[in-house]
Amino acid sequence: MTMGMKIKSVPEEYRTQYRRDVMFDGYKWDLQAGEQSTISPYVLLFEPDEMTPLIENAIALYNETIAMEQELQKNPQLVLEMGISQEMTGALCNCNPQAHVRFMRFDFHPTTDGWRISEVNSDVPAGYPEASVLPKLARVYFPGYSMCGCFGEVFAKRASLIFPKGSTIAYLHDTHTVEDYQIMRYLGDLLETHGYKSIYVSPEHIKWKDNKAIGLGGIVRYFPVEWLEFAKGVDWRGFVNAKTPSCNHPIALLTQSKRLPLVWDKLNADTTTWKKLLPETKCPSTLSGRTGWILKPAFGRVGQGINIPGTVSEQEEHEICKAANENPAQWVAQKMFDSMPIDKLHINVGMFVIDGEFGGCYARISRTPKIDEDASEIPILVRGF
Repeated sequence: MTMGMKIKSVPEEYRTQYRRDVMFDGYKWDLQAGEQSTISPYVLLFEPDEMTPLIENAIALYNETIAMEQELQKNPQLVLEMGISQEMTGALCNCNPQAHVRFMRFDFHPTTDGWRISEVNSDVPAGYPEASVLPKLARVYFPGYSMCGCFGEVFAKRASLIFPKGSTIAYLHDTHTVEDYQIMRYLGDLLETHGYKSIYVSPEHIKWKDNKAIGLGGIVRYFPVEWLEFAKGVDWRGFVNAKTPSCNHPIALLTQSKRLPLVWDKLNADTTTWKKLLPETKCPSTLSGRTGWILKPAFGRVGQGINIPGTVSEQEEHEICKAANENPAQWVAQKMFDSMPIDKLHINVGMFVIDGEFGGCYARISRTPKIDEDASEIPILVRGF
């Protein structure tokens, strides 16, 4: 299959300026991920006829995911099958989420059989500055190409509808890392231009009274729900039962699990787009052989714990298989697709949808088919869009 995408570099004479702009204006203060620079000179260029179907599919996937989530809330036994604890299952299936902004990121991959998705990041997807600021900085070097949506603009519009004007918004993150802080700082700076105040905190700093976060008009969470449940000093039930507007609400955990495909046929929900784009997924305990299948942890992130052939050591392969054999209820097996590299680089296109509206996109590129923490994040531009 021929793809219309191209990977191009910012012209060499402008790279120093571009790197400086990305660093200071694009919230890329954490400059290195191991040996890999977090600021790449590359840009992914699309033709409009290839981007439009991705947008349409992402919106359809969002709507189907919300429908499955609503069905799961009525079926706690199915929720338990997805690796969620009994205590958290009971809380999520009995909560009544108040007003909240809901966004997801769907990960699309070009393959020899067309576009496929690997997963949805339904709970706390990353990439907000990359889908907002980076394309603005890159487009000046590529005449005829434009941004394709803007996460920040759509997010600010939706947040302004539910967060009380002039209130203080808490941005929850792992306060030990610059990477998480810079992502939250982008959103905080953005909403401050709309008249809000910001505090950057860890979940244990939030105190509750009558299911309201004391002193706060809203909560933006970049801290996974499954971490909340086991974090020391955190009242995770406060977040589940919160009357304070938030994004995302912990209900997102219901569809964050990669075991979602194992139960969707038992739900009264349309999954047509999901079934068209996601490779076949099974519980590892049902496989007769592992050839052609990869293993994934149900709540893995940034490619961790995935045993794509040629991308893990023998020791890692042994540890992954051992963990999946010992506790298959926390793992899935997914049929492996054949990633199609562009200029020897493998691509993951993250498509955001916010409250049902397309919310921008960005790409990650890697020299191996495994898109993990060592991948580079790059902006996407579309010709004449």
